[in-house]
Amino acid sequence: MSKKAEDMIPFLTIASANFEKDLEIVKQILGQYEKRTHSENAYIFSPRAEMAAGWWFYDVLVTRDFLQKIFQIILPDGFPNNKKSASIKIVDTFQEQLRKNGSEARVRMHGDMPFAAPWWSWLMR
Repeated sequence: MSKKAEDMIPFLTIASANFEKDLEIVKQILGQYEKRTHSENAYIFSPRAEMAAGWWFYDVLVTRDFLQKIFQIILPDGFPNNKKSASIKIVDTFQEQLRKNGSEARVRMHGDMPFAAPWWSWLMR
């Protein structure tokens, strides 16, 4: 059964200068989380990737159940119960996994201030 974007929750935004290489690495990392959580078809990518200033931007959308399981894996019991701390810990964990797999992509929680904000302001002058 394939998942539809409207059934998924926006989770991460990826910025990549090497789209194809980084996409495969992101798939590998998410696939490992699917195995650890005994999930299938638990994530999809946004239907379109957008390019700006030489970077590709796209989102990772996940099922509610998969997101909850990822939080349980990454956030230890007793971790401060606030959104900012949890977001930082999750982003740092994914960023480290990307780096370990040879990717220079950048990751943010979906909806955060765009990483390209300084470039956007320069481009819009």
